Amino acid sequence: MPAMAFLIEIDLRLLLQYKISVQDGPSFCLQMLTKASSEGQVELDRLRSYRVVGEDFRPLVAEREKKEAEKILRWRSQKQLRVAANLRTLHGKASAAGAKNAV
Repeated sequence: MPAMAFLIEIDLRLLLQYKISVQDGPSFCLQMLTKASSEGQVELDRLRSYRVVGEDFRPLVAEREKKEAEKILRWRSQKQLRVAANLRTLHGKASAAGAKNAV
């Protein structure tokens, strides 16, 4: 298969809007090419000379939101475990103090 050239342009304002560092721009383009390659020649040809639009960031935004939601769930779960452990500790101390006062 002959080598193919691609020109993918990204407006820097889009990178800023979607909180992507300039250094991550090339890897974002590579992800687009990889996905297009797996979807077939028509999608790949579409990227031969392409200007990135906001819609192209949808998968990235969805992945970020998913990770953030998972992070929040983990944090809440850990917080509940800490609260439960503290309650058990406080309950244990109260029971021990009550036993001493009863003697």
